[in-house]
This record gives sequence, structure tokens and C-alpha cells, in this order.
Amino acid sequence: MGFDLLTLGSQGVLTAQRQLNTTGHNISNVNTEGYSRQSVEQHANDSAYWSANQWGTGVHAAAVRRNYDKFAVNEFNITTSSLAHAATRNGQLTMLDDMMSHSAKKIPENMNEFYGAVKGLTDSPSDMGARKVVLEKSRLVAAGLNDINNALQSQEMDTSVEIDATLTRMNDIGREIVDIHKAIVKSQTVDNDLLDRHQRLINELSEFTQVSVNQRDDGLYNVIIGSGHTLVSGLHSSELQTVPGVPDHQKRRLALVEGKALKPIDNGDIRGKLGAMFEYRDKTLGQARDELGRLAAGFAMSINDLQSQGYDLSGAVGENIFVDFNSDNIARDRVIKSPESTADMKVYIDDLTKLKIGDYQLKYDGSQYTVVDPEKNMMSVTPTGTPPSISVDGLKIQLDVGLSAGERVVIRPVRQAAGQIGVTMEDPAKIAAQSYVSSKSVITGQGDLTVMQSGAQQEFQVAISPDASQFAVLDMKGNILLAPQAYPPASPINVNGTVFELSEGAAPEDVFSVSLIAADGENGNLIRMQKLQTQKVMDGGRSSLIDVYEGLNTDLGVQKASFARLEDISRVEHDAAAGRVAEISGVNLDEEAANMMKFQHAYMASSRIMTAANETFETLLNATR
Repeated sequence: MGFDLLTLGSQGVLTAQRQLNTTGHNISNVNTEGYSRQSVEQHANDSAYWSANQWGTGVHAAAVRRNYDKFAVNEFNITTSSLAHAATRNGQLTMLDDMMSHSAKKIPENMNEFYGAVKGLTDSPSDMGARKVVLEKSRLVAAGLNDINNALQSQEMDTSVEIDATLTRMNDIGREIVDIHKAIVKSQTVDNDLLDRHQRLINELSEFTQVSVNQRDDGLYNVIIGSGHTLVSGLHSSELQTVPGVPDHQKRRLALVEGKALKPIDNGDIRGKLGAMFEYRDKTLGQARDELGRLAAGFAMSINDLQSQGYDLSGAVGENIFVDFNSDNIARDRVIKSPESTADMKVYIDDLTKLKIGDYQLKYDGSQYTVVDPEKNMMSVTPTGTPPSISVDGLKIQLDVGLSAGERVVIRPVRQAAGQIGVTMEDPAKIAAQSYVSSKSVITGQGDLTVMQSGAQQEFQVAISPDASQFAVLDMKGNILLAPQAYPPASPINVNGTVFELSEGAAPEDVFSVSLIAADGENGNLIRMQKLQTQKVMDGGRSSLIDVYEGLNTDLGVQKASFARLEDISRVEHDAAAGRVAEISGVNLDEEAANMMKFQHAYMASSRIMTAANETFETLLNATR
């Protein structure tokens, strides 16, 4: 009996000692990030039987359990990813909104100063000083747009560098997880502290992307990122990297290296901080550059168009003030194709009012061309004319050399425009102050008359028929110079050496009265330039040029406010999930202090059992002497 009592006491002491050690371990790690509280599972030993009787045989420490709940941790990881995504997007948009707000004053001010200079020239069309001011203000507008475009390009490059740094850390995490898996295999047992290190890495990874963890039959784990991409599988890790985009090699995309295979990952599958970076680089900054480009192209092309409708001081038809946005080089730059492509394409802007932002895709399957617009609408199209061309949303896509079967190109009509705008005119005398479409004209429609070459016919009228199906050219006395022709004309019109184009959109009975005779002090074309300040020339005639810029700022402000609210909501959800994990896995010092006292008393009581066993044994020995 004494021996049995000694065994009971020693088992109690050992069990209490393990409880005390575990409690001390918990207290020591109260400030260790990611530590999960541990507790000893103690079980009663199997009973002993003698005849029809049984008695207890003591206690033992069965295991040290890690207080962990898979579902609570999964919820925590999901909310961590959501919060990181919302917080990163909010920070990005706040920075961009601040930059655009600063420029919001600069760009409109520059444009208003340009219109003010035009107004000053209107009062004295022959004043060379006033003409120089107009050119200087033109350069100011172009420089302002160049500057903000350069700033946005710098942010694109900085974001790409940040993406690469993030991928480096994510790959490091993958390798560290594999190292932990190897240690788990080597230990051949469940190591709670190793599992805590494993979970800390998962928590860090979930900031960068959406993560799910699945335990395998061998006790190791598979770590899945995004929507089904395996970063870690047991003792093997894959590597994340960026690879050249298709067909845009400059816009690098995400891919997973699995052995010798390369698996592309849709940037939208990632979420987390990494997903926010891709969204900012590819969507937000792209949209901002597109809107600025639309403003730059709209402003420059409108001014250049008005220049072509007037005379300079020498009596010549006005030339461009700004870069020609329909030059062959710029038209080619709008097409993004793979380096291996043999296609030769140009994209011209035919109608500013229909111009949209975003990427178009042009595909060819060997028999049919398909256009996908920025809203993802698909249209089967057939090139017509010589050279063959396709018209869509105010663009003319000219196929000098067509696509190969299976080839796809991206078309960005205005992405580079804010960086391309510049002043090409150097002589202020070439500003076209006089309009050759005189005030005697009666124009109620949207048609335009553009003189391409001045000839013997210096004055004439172009009259549209009552049903707008024909036009005729008359002299100023009403005599017919060119008999009625189909409207709109398919090619330029030549009347006694004077060549002009007549666009569609004229209203019935519109009359274009043209005078190519220079007149000192004439300012009709300058007045038309002034009207451009408020004229609705964009978005199908619904927006002015400055409306485009204000719309961009408004949209950024709305996005910023939306992600600020989303960050607040995500933070509440994340804090709640963190609280649930802390309730299950966190160390409570008050509770541990109480446990310390409880297990200390148990230790002392078990020691007393051993003392009693010893005293009983001594008594028995003394009785036999």
C-alpha cells in the first residue's frame, strides 16, 4: 500500500509540475506575437482490479494542447486580407487625390489663362505681343499636362518596384513555411511552438493576399493563395514572379512557377495588399492617365482644327499650334502589340465626341476580326476601304498590314496623350485669327467645312438641301459653281483650285459662307477659340474639356470616400475576428496567475501524499524490528 501511495503521489507531483511548467511558458510568452496559449490535458490512470474490487491508480499528463480554433483563425486571415486591401487602396487614392487636387487648380488655371490670352488677342488680332502671349500660354497648358502625366508614370514604376519587393517577401514566407514543415517531420511529434511560427507566417502572408490552409494526411499543410493557386505543398514551395504581359510586354503580370511550368495568375484573383497594388497600377493610374490624355487630345485637336479653319497674318490657312495627334507616329503608338508581331496598324481619332477611355482589344481568328471595347462588349467587324480600316467609337483603325490568325493587340487611344502634347508653332504670326467661314453663314447643325487648299475661288457658299441629302456650291451672288451633289461627299471638293472638305452632321438648309480674302483686324476664328472654353465637345456633346478634368477629380474623390468607408468596416470585422482568436488562443495573465496557484497547491498536496507514503513505510519497517 505504501508503494502504491508513493506512486500516486509521484504521479501527482509530475503532473502538477507539467501544469506549472506550461503555465509558466504561457506567462513568459504573453507578449509573443502569434503565441497560442497551451494547456495540459491530464487524465486519470486506468483503475486496478482485485477480485470484485477496484481502486484508482493516479493521474498522468496526456498531452500539452495548443488552444486553437481553425474556423476562428480562417476568419481572422480573411479579414486581415480584406483590411489590407482596403487600407492600401485608401492610402493610394488619398495620395493620388491630394496630387490631383493640387493639379486641379494648376491645369484649369493654365487653360483659363490660355483663353484669356486668346481674348486679349481678339481685341488686337494684329498685335505681335498678344500673339506671343497666346503661344506662351499654350506651352504652359502643355507643360502642366506633361508634368502630371510624368508624375503618374513615376507612380506606375514605383508601384511595380513595390510589387516586386512584395513578391520577394511572399516567396521568402513560402520557403520559411517549408522549413517549418521539415522541422515538423524531423520532430516526429506535434510541436506547438513550431505551429505558432507556422501560423505567424500565414498571418503575414494573408496581409499580402487571400490565403487558405489545408492540412494533409501526413500532418503537413498546403497553402493556397488567391482563388486556388498553391504556394506551398508540404515540403515544396512554388515561386511568385512577374512576367511580361501579352501583348503588352511593358505591363508585367503575375505568374506562379511550379517546377518548370509557368502558371499565369489573373491579377484580380489576388486581393490583399498585392491585389491593391495591381489595381492601382493597372486600373486607377491607367484611368487617370486616360482621362488626362482625353483632355490633352481634345484640347489640342480642337485648337488645331480651329486653326485650319482660319487665316494667319500672311493670309495663309492656319497651321497646327499643338502636336498633330493624328500623325502617323502617334497613330502607331496607340497600338500595343507583341514584339514578334508583323502587323502594321494605325489608330486615328476621327470624332472627339465619341472618344472613350480604356483599352480596346482587336482579335483575328483567321477569318473574322473582333473588337472588345472598354466595357467588354464584343463586336464582329469587317475592315473596308483601301487600305482596309475599322471604325469604332470615333476611332479609325487602319490595317496597313493585318493581324495573323490568333493574334491579339491592345489599343489605347489616349493613354500617352498627356505626355505627347506639345507646342509645335514657333512663329506667333501664324496664329489664325480670321475665320474663312464668315458671320454670314447660317449653321444650325454639327457639320464642318475645312479648307485644305486655297485656289482661284476666294469666296463661295455651300448650301445644304432642305432634306440634307445634297449640297451645292454657289458664288456670293447665288450663281451655281458646282451642281447639287450627294451629301455628305465621299472625298474633298475642288472648286476652281480651292479644295475643301465637308463633314457630315449639317442640318437642312445650313449655309456655309466662305471668304478666303484676308482682312486686317478680322477676329472671327479667335472668337470661336474663346467659345471652346465652354463648348460641349466631349462625351457626345455633354461635356466641355474642363468638365473632363473635373469629372476625373470627382471620380477619384468618390473612390477615395468609398475605400475609406470600406477600410472602417473591414477594420471593425478584423478587430472582431482578432478578438475571437484572442479569446481562444490568447494568454490571460489573471487566469494564468490563478492556475499557477491552483497547480502549486496540487503540487504541494501530491508532495504530502509522498511524505505520507514514506512515513507509512517507515512505520512498517519499525514494526518488524
